[in-house]
Amino acid sequence: MRVNSKINYGLNPVRSLVKFAQGRFTSYLHQPFNRQRRFVVLAGSAALVTACGQRQEQSETAVPSKEKVIRHGLGETAIPANPSRVVVWGYAMVEAVIALGMQPVGIPGIILEEAVYIELDKAAIANISETGEPNLEAIAALNPDLILTTKSLGESSYPLFSQIAPTVAFDVDERVEWRSLTRFCAEALNKQSDAEKLSADYDAKLARLKSQLTQPPEDIEASIVVFLPNEVRALGDNSFPGSILSEIGLSRPTSQSGRTDLRNISLEALDQIDGDVIFVLTTKSNTELADRIQAEVESVQTTPLWQQLNAVQNNKVYTVEQYWVFGNYIAADLVLEDLLLHLTTTS
Repeated sequence: MRVNSKINYGLNPVRSLVKFAQGRFTSYLHQPFNRQRRFVVLAGSAALVTACGQRQEQSETAVPSKEKVIRHGLGETAIPANPSRVVVWGYAMVEAVIALGMQPVGIPGIILEEAVYIELDKAAIANISETGEPNLEAIAALNPDLILTTKSLGESSYPLFSQIAPTVAFDVDERVEWRSLTRFCAEALNKQSDAEKLSADYDAKLARLKSQLTQPPEDIEASIVVFLPNEVRALGDNSFPGSILSEIGLSRPTSQSGRTDLRNISLEALDQIDGDVIFVLTTKSNTELADRIQAEVESVQTTPLWQQLNAVQNNKVYTVEQYWVFGNYIAADLVLEDLLLHLTTTS
C-alpha cells in the first residue's frame, strides 16, 4: 500500500530546480514530484518547509537501557538506544545521517539517484519513493528499527510510519536549520560526538575562509541566481546557501536580503540580481530539462542587460553545482570550498 503524504514540497523558490539532474531531486520540497519541478525543488529549495510551532526539545528519559525517549515535533517516541536500520523520509536529513557515519537502509529515490556528491552504498540502500510519496510496503520490507523525518514532511504519514517502526519527526526547517537537524539526528542515533566534530570542523573552515577574504565580508555583496526554463530566480537569506553566506557575514543584494527567493525576474530587472559576485546554480545531469536550463543560461547571458551587470563586467560570475541547492555538512563543506576558491586571497 502506498500512502499519499500530501506533502507540499514547499520549495516555492525553485520548484523546478528540484529537477536538478533529471528533475528528480524535486521532491525535496513539498510538492508531488513532477518533471518540471524537480530541478526547482533542489535549486531553490529555498522555500522548503517553514518550520511551525515551537522547536522540539529532544530528551532522553529514564527508560530501559536498550531504549530512550525522544521528544519531537509530533510527540514523544521510545526508540532503540543504538538504532541500526534507519529509514530517512527527508532530503537534507539523508546527508546529515551520512555525515554522522551511518548508511540508512531506505531513502527517497531522488537522493539515491541524484546526490552524487554523497557517498551512498547504493547496493545496500533501498528506494522508498518513486513519486514523491512514501512507499509503505517498501519501508516495511526493510524492517527498520527507526524512521526519521521532519514535521513538515512527515506529519500526514506519521501515524502510518509509527505502525512500521518508532518514528521521530523533527520540527526543524531543513533549509536553514541544518546544523540543528544534524544535532537532533545525532541524539536519536547516539552519534553526539560525531556531530560535535562535524560542527567544530565546519567552524574551523568558516574561520579559515573569513581570514582569507580579500576584504571584510560585509563589503562583499554576493548574489545567488537560479535559471529555469523561461525564468530567472534569486535565492535569499532563508535558503541553504543563503544561510551559509549569512554565517560568513557576506552582504546580499537588497532583493535577496531576508527573502526565500525572488521569482520571475524579467530581463529589464536583472539589476536586482547584481552584486560584487554572482553564483549561478547549475545542474550536470544529461536530461532534457538540464538542456533547457542551459539554453536559458546562455540566452540570458548573451543579452546586453546581463553584460551590463557589475559582476559580469568584473568577471565575478561563477557557476556552482547542485550541492548549493540544499544539504548538510557535506554540501556545506563543498560550498565553503567554492567560496575559498572564488573569494579569498589564495584564489
